[in-house]
Amino acid sequence: MKLVMSRSQVEGVVRILLVEDHALMRRGMKGQFALEPDFCVVGEAADGRVAVQLAAELEPDVVLMDIDLPVMDGIAATQQIKSDRPTTRILALSAFDNDTQVMGMLAAGADGYCLKTIEWEQLLAVIQLIQTGGAYLDPQIARKVARMLKPNPVIPVKEQYSTISPIPVLSSREREVLKLIAEGCSNQEIAQQLFLSLGTVKSYVRMILNKLSVDDRVQAAALAVREGLI
Repeated sequence: MKLVMSRSQVEGVVRILLVEDHALMRRGMKGQFALEPDFCVVGEAADGRVAVQLAAELEPDVVLMDIDLPVMDGIAATQQIKSDRPTTRILALSAFDNDTQVMGMLAAGADGYCLKTIEWEQLLAVIQLIQTGGAYLDPQIARKVARMLKPNPVIPVKEQYSTISPIPVLSSREREVLKLIAEGCSNQEIAQQLFLSLGTVKSYVRMILNKLSVDDRVQAAALAVREGLI
């Protein structure tokens, strides 16, 4: 479903593409957003394929992406949207915290993951955070990601020199910071736990993102889990 709204009509507000296959929930969320002056639903989609088409056509600020979708699921749709337009921000909004779905969405490039049990005011705050370049993991999801983190196996010295790994080596301190990132800790919380200054933590975060060649903390956490960096 497409809504014809130009950028000039919604200037200064967060433009949202709402992707949800349940019509009643989609209608309810659209009605709620209509009451918020800082947000505007510029398009709706009931399946992943339409979501990809509308994301390219409407160029929304944020895509609220369900995962269990017909035709094309939310993971595939997220991957396609990010491939077509990397600057589009995508927030997964799911009723489930299934391991496969969580890691699939993060690996596909989602900028955040919320459960549908989230309070409305908190959801609005998360959308604004995502829209301004931040990343967010529901605390329950962050704990799940942390539990899935596995330490690197000890590699014999002989094998270290016989195999070239495409993943850069992180220092022990960088691994500590990355683990806390994956647990959903803020820079301030990391600084407190590791007894470091806030500036030092920020430097470590920048180095980690650069070494892993990722854009944000969520992608770093997903890569850490997938490659066993922690």
